[in-house]
Amino acid sequence: MKKFYLLLAIMMIMILAACGNTEGTSEEEAAEGSSSDKETVEVKNNYMISDESSDDEEASEEVSETVEVTKNPESVAVFDYGALSTIDELGEADSVAGLPKGEGTSTIPDQLDKFSDDKYENLGTLKDPNFEKIAELQPEVILISVRQATSQMVSEFEKAAPDAKILYVSPSSENYFDDIRHYTEMLGKIYDKSSEAEALIEDFDAKIEEVKEKAENADKSMMFVMANEGELSVFGPGGRYGFLYDNLGIKPSDDEIADKGHGQAISYEYINDKNPGIILALDRGSAIGGESSSGSVLDNSVMQNVDAIENDKVVELDAKLWYLASGGVMTTIGQLEEVEQALEQ
Repeated sequence: MKKFYLLLAIMMIMILAACGNTEGTSEEEAAEGSSSDKETVEVKNNYMISDESSDDEEASEEVSETVEVTKNPESVAVFDYGALSTIDELGEADSVAGLPKGEGTSTIPDQLDKFSDDKYENLGTLKDPNFEKIAELQPEVILISVRQATSQMVSEFEKAAPDAKILYVSPSSENYFDDIRHYTEMLGKIYDKSSEAEALIEDFDAKIEEVKEKAENADKSMMFVMANEGELSVFGPGGRYGFLYDNLGIKPSDDEIADKGHGQAISYEYINDKNPGIILALDRGSAIGGESSSGSVLDNSVMQNVDAIENDKVVELDAKLWYLASGGVMTTIGQLEEVEQALEQ
């Protein structure tokens, strides 16, 4: 009889152990299932990484890859204000974990003022990200632009958030409008809002056509001038802001301007000689939190006979929008509206 009870006890222990293992396995499988159930989307990630440590200014590495991104990410670090405006317009602001706000919120464009709220972490500046904060957040996705596309910065992003997908979202000067459409479609896919993204692109294309029509009817040449701490530079066809001439058909006051990141340095005499009918004035200082200088710099006796000044056709642009937030479908529509007003005056 003792042997019978001993055998029964052993059998009960084995049955209980088996049940425990089954329950544990079920819980593990459920956890694995919930993780694998997250739908993903494949996106093309193509861009150039520059090497700031090299003496060769042209030193760069091409990235061309297909990235599998979790659809509807819940934590995204955004280092491109243009992409941020698109995410916001798609109704996905809650997915933004953080963004570069600068000192306080000094660099956030007015159109994106809602992201000044403390619920969005300040991730430093566009040129100096706070990698410690990124490591704390561990975002699923990091969206970068040309300002962060250096080998050093990309390496730091990878160290800070090794599981994050790093996606480039900054359009090139050569394919500016097409790239804007591409990145808008890409964000639409990631957030499962392709139809909404297509609607934004339709609005974008409609605004382009409106401005092109006004450009065709305009009989004035245009000069894009940037003031930077008392110095002046100009941008023309083929470079940064080249879409004004290359895509919209606006007549440039000079079609032989050197393509440089901060423009070709010019003098008052240059503006007087080219005599533009319209001047678009961008103040870099006010964009990056410094002092505004475009008004005082352009108020010079040497240029009083320039058509744009004589006819009150100098348009001071939204500096943060143009210098810091280019490239998003909504921010570019904002730029096009300012150009449209300049052509209408």
